[in-house]
Amino acid sequence: METPIKPTSNQFFSLGDEVNVKSPTKNFPLAISPKTDIDVLQWAKNHKSTLNELLLDYGAILMRGFKIQGAEKFNNLFSVISGEAIEYKNRTSPRDQVYKNVYTSTSHPKDQVIQMHTENSYSNAYNHIISFYCLVPAPIGGATPIADERKLLTALKPETIMKFKERGVKYVRNTIPGIGLNWKTIYQTDDRNEVNKILDYKGYKYKWIDEEHLRVKWTLPAFITHPIAGKEMWFNHMFFGHKSHYNKAVLEFFAEEDLPFVTYYGDGQEIEEEVIQEFIDFYKESSIVFRWKQDDFLLLDNLCFSHGRESFEGNRTILTAMGKPYKME
Repeated sequence: METPIKPTSNQFFSLGDEVNVKSPTKNFPLAISPKTDIDVLQWAKNHKSTLNELLLDYGAILMRGFKIQGAEKFNNLFSVISGEAIEYKNRTSPRDQVYKNVYTSTSHPKDQVIQMHTENSYSNAYNHIISFYCLVPAPIGGATPIADERKLLTALKPETIMKFKERGVKYVRNTIPGIGLNWKTIYQTDDRNEVNKILDYKGYKYKWIDEEHLRVKWTLPAFITHPIAGKEMWFNHMFFGHKSHYNKAVLEFFAEEDLPFVTYYGDGQEIEEEVIQEFIDFYKESSIVFRWKQDDFLLLDNLCFSHGRESFEGNRTILTAMGKPYKME
């Protein structure tokens, strides 16, 4: 017998009697698992509308125990629920394309933590939906923490919120050979004139320091309006790009203006340490951290939930797909 779901909107939803549904807890998002071996693509087609309504309400859905078994079916499942996956452009992290617009998740060294962030929130073109698929779980560590950014606004001090509303966030990015991504990877072209056209179109300030070193500066709002819910959302890369996350040796070696990616208030002023501590405290208290299992499929509303990565040992392969593109107005 199927169990109806009552989300925060107080409207009941049903996903059929083929699955079990568990309400979200401190350690897990809304979780769906099959009672028996079912055709996940057909099931998703039958319940696409409900899945998207639940995602809008909860912000995160974990599908566990379904037979997905690789990049192709992951792509197909994502497409059924969220539409065709989009190409990863204006990149900030190294990824390998494995099938159509399915990529490996960020390939940073395994001993490093990836700070919490919402995907592409440093850009005026962003994806509403992001999904992760576990092909190979790490034997130790390697979780993908997620956090509800809607709760962040109730945790921050009112004066902190006001500062970012008034000033926005300034981004400075440098492409320096051997450090981070080169400009050809970021912009997916080897033509400097094409890069200039992209940056001119976006209205970004830029300077070619030499043939390989490009410095780009731009400012965006710290908040945007959710395209469906119509609510004001915290959406930016401020915390991810703050210089406090850099190793001290990197800060000693590079001039600040040459750091690969760094953030400030929109007027160029430093973001205070006590402000960053508010975010550290929130993510420590509010992040949902679960251990990956093979074939896990995690779907996030990219405006509602941030994500990161723990360090890990051994092999780990998490794939990602992004969809429903929008542009900031």
